[in-house]
Amino acid sequence: MKVIRKEYQQPFQLEPTKLTRIVDTIHERLAQLPGSVLHDHFEVFLAGQRQEEMNTVDDVLQLDNSNRRKIERLVIRCSASTRNAVRPEYEVEVDFPYPRPNPSAPPSTTNVVAISVKSEATAWANRTLSEVEEQVERTWLDYPRKATTLIIVAAVLLLGMLALVISPFISLSPTQPQTRADWLWLKSSDIDRIEAMLKAPVLTDEQVREIFTMQLHNVLDPPKPRGSIPTDQITRTLFLVVPLAVVIVCFLVLLTTCYPAAVFLWGDEIERNARTVQRRKLMWNVITGVLVVGVLSNLFVLGLSFWLPAHS
Repeated sequence: MKVIRKEYQQPFQLEPTKLTRIVDTIHERLAQLPGSVLHDHFEVFLAGQRQEEMNTVDDVLQLDNSNRRKIERLVIRCSASTRNAVRPEYEVEVDFPYPRPNPSAPPSTTNVVAISVKSEATAWANRTLSEVEEQVERTWLDYPRKATTLIIVAAVLLLGMLALVISPFISLSPTQPQTRADWLWLKSSDIDRIEAMLKAPVLTDEQVREIFTMQLHNVLDPPKPRGSIPTDQITRTLFLVVPLAVVIVCFLVLLTTCYPAAVFLWGDEIERNARTVQRRKLMWNVITGVLVVGVLSNLFVLGLSFWLPAHS
């Protein structure tokens, strides 16, 4: 038999109504074949390396789908054959999700949803694939775009947080002049001596040579130790770093626990999925709140840094 196969690397949520509709669509296509007998076969792969085989959709939907026996993969296989045929002459298989081997990095795999149609009738096979594909696409979830956005935003925030953490230390370079006395290679003790000299109307040649000698000595002195970081700069940095750290943690929780790639929504999975959706909403609310409060608090601190010195 000829085989037409198509694979999709998409996260999905398979509900009882959608599962029933997929099977009904396959049955409708197989029923168009005159004199054929339909056969259904379902393979269910559960957590803990457990596997069960069934012949009806109702048996599949009766599974508990609990934490210890959580459904990880479902293979739907419907076939049709004439009464005296040795093997099925028409077969449609839908695999949620098929662990496709990764040839570039064995023995790793990539989970994909696979549809395959086996038949010698090419026109029938193409039409069947198209109709089954339409039903399968209704199970897709739009996680890839959200996950990509999350990764980009998290990376930007992480880089911004690191830049804010090290910015106070970079801005205070030991060789960077901080005052006019530094520009003239003078120390505070030298300034006191020069102030005493300037009490006279005009500096003498000897005083000028003394000042020049001070400058040369200071040029040859070892570099000054690194200055301390201003308290207000540390405060502003903490007001930025702490909220961003909370946001990064929330993003990690979202990426690792809030966007499952395969959901079989019956049995205990209904309650688990409801908790996942609630956690996802909570994380987004925390992210939104922290970003808003963080921005407002930093604007407040920045405003105080401009106004308070002016009124002191």
